[in-house]
Amino acid sequence: MESVWVIVEAINMTPQFNIFYPESLEAQRRIAARYEKSSTPKINNCAGAIDGILIWTTKPSLAEAKSSGIDQKKYLCGRKHKFEFNCQAVSDAQGRFLDVSIIYGGSTSDCLAFEGSDLYKRCTQGLMKQDFGKLPFVLFGDNAYLNSSFMATPYPNVSNDPGKKTKELRIRVECAFGMLVHRWGILCSAFPQNIKTRKVIATVIVLTKLHNFCIDESNNSQEILPSLEVDNNVLINRDDSYVEMVGVNKNETALPTDLMNGGHHYNDVPTGILRVHLKGINQVYLPLTMIHNFIAKGQWERPQMGTKNRNA
Repeated sequence: MESVWVIVEAINMTPQFNIFYPESLEAQRRIAARYEKSSTPKINNCAGAIDGILIWTTKPSLAEAKSSGIDQKKYLCGRKHKFEFNCQAVSDAQGRFLDVSIIYGGSTSDCLAFEGSDLYKRCTQGLMKQDFGKLPFVLFGDNAYLNSSFMATPYPNVSNDPGKKTKELRIRVECAFGMLVHRWGILCSAFPQNIKTRKVIATVIVLTKLHNFCIDESNNSQEILPSLEVDNNVLINRDDSYVEMVGVNKNETALPTDLMNGGHHYNDVPTGILRVHLKGINQVYLPLTMIHNFIAKGQWERPQMGTKNRNA
């Protein structure tokens, strides 16, 4: 195993592989342009889709939990009944990871995990840019996150919400997770207990970097070589089980559904913060409101089976 850690460290020390959300207007403009091509109503300010995925591990010892700074109980995700890390990631429309953060245990909500990340701090300091005459660039997330000046989520508990048209963009990060786990089978099962949490995190970061490298070097960003039979047999015969890839994504990307949506709750988010954010939904100039008005003005409807979406 020592040779594995040498490679993991070497990749993580190589600047060319670094994953860091871009600060420049031009880079964010390119991200948004690719998303616009995937958008039926041509939403032009999505500069990344964000979501969380759980990294399955075994129950850490008390000493290891103390060393990691995460309480032993915080690793347990009650929704999935597994000991895990909450991994927050932002992807572009092709499935490349633009930012990855793994600093909380599996019990943590996506909302809190994001707000504790370096990306969140950068966003509050004005990371997201605005093109002249266009809506400000924002991240698109689901209702596990809180609407803000740099995050657009669907309106909660609103029927016929035009903002739900953003789902075709938000789903891109789910596709990225599907490709990542399909590409690296080790993520389908729990990391062995003898691998310390620091090395688990370092390994996952390396896998996301290699995932980006594979996409950059491929003519087809969605192409993933089929798993070898010997690898499938290893997974199937593991004593601690494994996660199956389920073909539920409309883009025909198989997803590790048992590792997703674990952070879709607000149990650890202070009520005062939720109240402030929910009140802010009604503010006129939030990006969510602007996107809502943009879509509603165009009278876009959900695609129907056997028909094409059109502007009325």
